Amino acid sequence: MGWVRRRFSESGFSGLATNTNFLRLFSGRVITDAGGSLYFIGTMWLVGELTGSAFYTGLATALVRAPDLLSVFIGPLVDRWRLRRLLLSTQLINGIGVLVVPIAAVVDRLSVWLVFALIPMLYFVNGFVYPAQNAALPRIVESDELTRANSLFSMSVRTVDMVANAVAGVLIAVIGAVSLFVINSITFAVAALLFVGVTVPETARNTTADTETEEGENANDDGYISEFRKGIDYVRGSILQAMLVGMMVSNSAATALTALLPIVADSLAGPTAYGLLVAAMGAGSLVGTGGAFLVAGYPIGWVAIASHACSGALLLTAAATPGVWPTGAVLFMAAVPIGTFNVLFFSMVQSALDDAFLGRVTALMRTVLSGIAPVGGVLGGAIAGVVGSTMALYGVGGLTVAIGVYYLLHPQLRSLPAVAATDEGVLGVHTDRKKR
Repeated sequence: MGWVRRRFSESGFSGLATNTNFLRLFSGRVITDAGGSLYFIGTMWLVGELTGSAFYTGLATALVRAPDLLSVFIGPLVDRWRLRRLLLSTQLINGIGVLVVPIAAVVDRLSVWLVFALIPMLYFVNGFVYPAQNAALPRIVESDELTRANSLFSMSVRTVDMVANAVAGVLIAVIGAVSLFVINSITFAVAALLFVGVTVPETARNTTADTETEEGENANDDGYISEFRKGIDYVRGSILQAMLVGMMVSNSAATALTALLPIVADSLAGPTAYGLLVAAMGAGSLVGTGGAFLVAGYPIGWVAIASHACSGALLLTAAATPGVWPTGAVLFMAAVPIGTFNVLFFSMVQSALDDAFLGRVTALMRTVLSGIAPVGGVLGGAIAGVVGSTMALYGVGGLTVAIGVYYLLHPQLRSLPAVAATDEGVLGVHTDRKKR
């Protein structure tokens, strides 16, 4: 933990550097994200290697995102369960699960259908990590450090993603995709050890849930279904709901782009090129998220407009750019503005909404944002198989520009203030329904 503490202190984040719970949560999240990156790259390349089909690669991308559709059911559980136990359990399950691939290969039972069966299961389990982290963060850092903490999370996680993606491409070329899953299992084991030391202060609801009687005598415990409905009622009809429409389409476009990259890379230089392109986008997200606090004072509505317009224009440029390195450079630039916007958006949610609803709202957002993402993955692979990856990439760029136009034409989204000035009243969430 010492190297993490020194890094924060030297960067001017001294308050976070002395927060042991934050450092443990941060370190565990970084390691589990590294494991997720290795698993993603290994899975996508393995599917392509087993089938040689763009359609199956797109299907694999859809299966990666499909578990997000169930995240809305995770939210009430995250709000009620002890977060350390939840974080630890996810890592142990994933660490054991990824070993199925190398074991199947050893006994000559490895097939694309086995990989397809594992993808949604493991991603569903890992889907608990993000809402749990999002719910824990406001409890273990000061409110005035929340944006910086989110930037550090996103910046460092994306740094690891970038490095892990590039390393995964090299490892696949050297030891093969199957052996990569053994290394993947080790990363989840390390993350589990780090999460063991995390202590998150419990909310009143968590404490009540732990002490309720078997007869259900506690009047504050309305049950899972009631908690689920309250989370939906809380954001229904709000500006946040309108904002999520644009982000849902953006996620679909991003999923289509993810499905296209293995095809683009294979035509260029194989697995090393794939790792490079994914790493380039990760590096761009890193730059964008790391500098998000620099534009936190600007109206988030206009940040949304500018970020999507710029990113879409750069994706259109990438489609017309030849060569691995030039394409990677343009993809890097395209990821910067979206990375900035994403940090500001989630910082806005965390600072504006009631802490007791964060787990549910975060899980609900994850579900909404992923609502059509699996369709984007399938369509991305299918369209690339018909018109080619270049034309499909043009389509993704054009769709991203259209999202910026959506924010521009929506008067309430266009007029959203800076993160610090946004509260429940500005977003229009239903504070009158919280006690029902």
